[in-house]
Amino acid sequence: MDDEARDRAPTRRWLGAALAVALVLAGAFALPRLMADDDGDGDDSSAEPSTDCVARTDAPTSEIGEQEATWVRFCPLADEGAALRVRHPQGVITGDLAPALAATLWETQVDRPVCGVDEASLRPTGLFRIEVGLVDGRVAELTGDTGCSTRDTVLFSQLETTLLMDAAGASGPPGPLPDPVTCPARFTTTETNHDGSSAGLLAETAESHWQSTVPLLPLPATAADVCVYSGAGQRRELVGQWQAGSPVSESIRASATTAVHLGAMTDCPLDPAAPSYVVVLTDATGTARTLTIDLTQCGPVQAAIGTPPVDTHLGLATQELIRLVARSGP
Repeated sequence: MDDEARDRAPTRRWLGAALAVALVLAGAFALPRLMADDDGDGDDSSAEPSTDCVARTDAPTSEIGEQEATWVRFCPLADEGAALRVRHPQGVITGDLAPALAATLWETQVDRPVCGVDEASLRPTGLFRIEVGLVDGRVAELTGDTGCSTRDTVLFSQLETTLLMDAAGASGPPGPLPDPVTCPARFTTTETNHDGSSAGLLAETAESHWQSTVPLLPLPATAADVCVYSGAGQRRELVGQWQAGSPVSESIRASATTAVHLGAMTDCPLDPAAPSYVVVLTDATGTARTLTIDLTQCGPVQAAIGTPPVDTHLGLATQELIRLVARSGP
């Protein structure tokens, strides 16, 4: 087994555990949390503390393991100019779910390795920051890099999956799988997108400029349509098409978030014999967003980001993402 295979095996185990934990947490606490959020008589004395991100945290990270949490969310990096931020959902987890989630996040810290600059530079990099509101009113943070270690990827995935599942629960029951897409004649991200009722979760607001971190899809992906092309440039020809349902579709969405060399560009010889892919990810409300992987030119990944969708360069695909897309078909 080569080094890459050895690295993928524990990653799959940890990510599977993270998804299982998030599903249990979301299922167990989503209804009580939503009821608690809606329950109120207008008395200002019982108003909930702010769950907004803070400019500077005021509690050490160790307090997450010692105090109960009242809210958990992703927040912007302290360095607003950072170019390697991993995309993540907006939203905040509160109520009964917050302390349970914070506890699982804290458990991920045990024996979590610290990557040096040289080690991290050899892997796809995705920086993120999580803030945890504590019961005493202070705020602590967890920071990580999904390219650093499996544990960091699990830490990110635990909160990401919980936020996506929470948003999915608020969107109502899922509909049937969509009809297969009509693959575009051109190799593009702009022709196969659709706005369902969840599309507003991808919109950038005047108060929070999230375009650099707005996720690929607002809810878990329930379907992934893959269009396969041969040839290069304007001479591409559609040679295959299939649709994958969950959990494969959700694995592709998650991998496209964390298994990309963010912002990277490279120059290599053209390989017209290599395949290229258009992948359309659709959630339970019908919101669809498209990404492309061009293996004829070193694997750049483009994606339709936001509402309205904007064609955006994400970086270079890792072998993990390429294999997942290629093997998702029949």
